[in-house]
Amino acid sequence: MALMLSLVLSLLKLGSGQWQVFGPDKPVQALVGEDAAFSCFLSPKTNAEAMEVRFFRGQFSSVVHLYRDGEDQPFMQMPQYQGRTKLVKDSIAEGHISLRLENITVLNAGLYGCRISSQSYYQKAIWELQVSALGSVPLISIVGYVDRDIQLLCQSSGWFPRPTAKWKGPQGQDLSTDSRTNRDMHGLFDVEISLTVQENAGSISCSMQHAHLSREVESRVQIGDTFFEPVSWHLATKVLGILCCGLFFGIVGLKIFFSKFQCKQEREKHGPVPYSWFQQGQDQRCSHIPAASLLLVLASRGPGPKKLEKKARTG
Repeated sequence: MALMLSLVLSLLKLGSGQWQVFGPDKPVQALVGEDAAFSCFLSPKTNAEAMEVRFFRGQFSSVVHLYRDGEDQPFMQMPQYQGRTKLVKDSIAEGHISLRLENITVLNAGLYGCRISSQSYYQKAIWELQVSALGSVPLISIVGYVDRDIQLLCQSSGWFPRPTAKWKGPQGQDLSTDSRTNRDMHGLFDVEISLTVQENAGSISCSMQHAHLSREVESRVQIGDTFFEPVSWHLATKVLGILCCGLFFGIVGLKIFFSKFQCKQEREKHGPVPYSWFQQGQDQRCSHIPAASLLLVLASRGPGPKKLEKKARTG
């Protein structure tokens, strides 16, 4: 008799709507630009088709997605979530509902909740959405010299949340550093850290460690005597002189080439002339060619001066 009474009381309790709502039992992780899934379910299993299912952000009135009277209510959503949510109702008859939030941004990070209610009873569950963005590989650059010290700058962008930035020495020891952080228009963090090292510092690394993903990206540079060797001005002067000479002769060569080409076109147009004209300065068609250029032109014609005169007489 006592067992029968206990069973009846349990059925009455369930019939009055005494079920519980369960959501994610740990923070939901999502990367910027990807999708996140929130799942809620009733225990014990209860048909939720005729119930109201509300996913909200932070507080009850901040609607992320609303299901009521057997259909979605998109006009009740906050503007920033419109067109980005989809309620999966495949198992709603068993009390299981899932919401997919698309194209995650850093502004979506925070607390979320799921509230399921019947006409006389409701329950809710709360969880956290953690948004992450893994930034770029650190870029190490030299920004200046002070005496025999070298100033290094390490830059990395596109992080969320703000990473832990460190300089490390050859043995992996942390080095003191100056840091600066900015946020871009999308809410992502850009990080800069600087360091001054002495000659023969050896292997220096710059690392960025993500807080949520337990991921670390690192770049390394080798600092040695070559960074501090004085410039040989004697060698630099020689190199500069060679370059200038090469440039000069290159320009002269081009001028000779084009002058020769132009003179050839003139002669093809007006016919051959006696070589004696060149000696007497009577051929004005190539008068614009420098003397050095004219010698090259004559040398390239093949036959010597005597043969040219002979051909001119026979012509």
